[in-house]
Amino acid sequence: SKVDPVVKKKAIELVTQRLKNNELSMLRARGDVARKGLYGYEQNEGLAYRMYAKATKSVEAGWNGALMLYKRSPDGITANDAKQIMDLLHKSGAAMPNSRGVVGSYAHYLAGLLSEAGSATGKPDLKKAFIHYRTSARNSYVPGAFHYMRLLVQSMTKLPDTERAIVMQEMRMMINRWKWQSPEIMFLAGDIYSAKWFPDENGFMAQYHWRMAQKMGGTREIADFDGAIRSRVHKMSPELEK
Repeated sequence: SKVDPVVKKKAIELVTQRLKNNELSMLRARGDVARKGLYGYEQNEGLAYRMYAKATKSVEAGWNGALMLYKRSPDGITANDAKQIMDLLHKSGAAMPNSRGVVGSYAHYLAGLLSEAGSATGKPDLKKAFIHYRTSARNSYVPGAFHYMRLLVQSMTKLPDTERAIVMQEMRMMINRWKWQSPEIMFLAGDIYSAKWFPDENGFMAQYHWRMAQKMGGTREIADFDGAIRSRVHKMSPELEK
C-alpha cells in the first residue's frame, strides 16, 4: 500500500504476464499467496490449488498443493482428494524415485501413508508404501525412517535366511542411527529385541528401549502410544532395575 502507484501497476503487470506465461516460480508463488492470504490478497484455497496444479514440473508446488489437500479435512481424507494428492506428487516429480532433499522426504512419506492405507484406490499397497517410506528415510526424514523400519520388521518372518541376514544388518544400522531421534523408533527397537531378532538376555534390552521411548514422549506415528507402552513395560528383578 505504500508503494508508488506507477511502480505498483508495473509490478502487477509483470506478475500477470508471468502467470500467463505459466512460469513455474510465479505459479507457485501465486499459489502460496492465495493459500496464506498474503500481501493484501484474500485467502483462496481453490485458487491456490489451481496455481499449484498448473505448475506441474515444480516439486515445491506439487508438495504444497498435496499438503493443502491432505490437511483440508479434519475428519479424514477423501478418496478423491487422495487421488489428486498422488497425482500432484507424481506429476510434479515430488514423489518420483529420483526426488531428493527435504521436499522429496516429505512427499514420499505422505505417498507412503496414502499407499499403505489404500486411500486413493480402496486397496492397500504395501509394496508401494515400502518404496516411498524407504526413499523418505534415505532423504533423512525421521517419520519416514520409522515406517520403513516398521515394514521391514513385519517382513522378517516371510524372508529366506539369506535375505533376512541382510535385512538384519540394515535394521541394526537404522536403529543405531535413528533411535535417539524418535520415540517411535526407540519403541520399535524394543519390539525388535523382544522378538529376539537381536540377542536380549532376560528381556533387558527390550525393557530399556521401551522405557527410553516412554521418557522421550511426544510420539505422533503410533496410535495409543501410552497403552502400547503400558502393555510392554513391567518391573524387573532388583538387580536389573538397578
